[in-house]
Amino acid sequence: MDLGIKGKVALISGGNRGIGKATALEMAKEGVNIAITGRDETDLTAAAEEIRAQGVEALSLKADMEVAAEVENVIAKTCETFGRIDILFNNAGHSHPTTPIEATDEEWASQLNIHLMACVRTCRLIIPKMIEQKWGRIINMSSMYGIAPGTGVPDYNAAKAAVINYTRSIALYYSKDGICATAICPGLIHTEIWDKFADNVAAELGKTRQDILDSAADQASAIKRYARPDEVGKVVTFLASECASYMTGCTVQVDGGALAGIEISF
Repeated sequence: MDLGIKGKVALISGGNRGIGKATALEMAKEGVNIAITGRDETDLTAAAEEIRAQGVEALSLKADMEVAAEVENVIAKTCETFGRIDILFNNAGHSHPTTPIEATDEEWASQLNIHLMACVRTCRLIIPKMIEQKWGRIINMSSMYGIAPGTGVPDYNAAKAAVINYTRSIALYYSKDGICATAICPGLIHTEIWDKFADNVAAELGKTRQDILDSAADQASAIKRYARPDEVGKVVTFLASECASYMTGCTVQVDGGALAGIEISF
């Protein structure tokens, strides 16, 4: 299947590792030139080299997407290098274990900043350019927890729910201008974030990381396993393509059936 995006330009935040890097590589295979951001310069350099090995151009930009000035610099540098941005994948994020009453104001603000406001800032600057082009794809990273909140991360849950709502607002306003906006909602994806989360929970419960990962996979996936980052990357690449030209304002679950229903075993 020809996805029709060869020669397009994608900006992927958090593209130095995990789902972001996997998506960058999948898009590169389709001939998309890639700009990636991240906070670790070593990871960024290595990821950019892997992307270039697919025969496309790659730009790596060290940036903290929680800082408005750094977001502005990322977009300016990407446009200076490639002349435009056709595809935006807002993927940067982090989480931490807490409860609804223990999370501090600062922790709530940080979660809303990196997950919601980073999307707002990039879209505010990029959508006018996409309107001029009469073509654009925006994929915002939400989570299955943005649809049905999970325990242990209430501020993350709320931020991801806000991302879904914001994405639908973008679609309502700008789909008529050739811009398709979707929110992707992964489930259990084996990335560094889940490893860190599992380590924190394991330390509290006196268990191992693998105990926590296995337990989560058993309870929160009908497939009973974690997904690979590339399994999400392939879906994001499809959403960025011409093949998804009638998909906008929707959420796309890549959750292994986690939200399919309630199983009661007897």
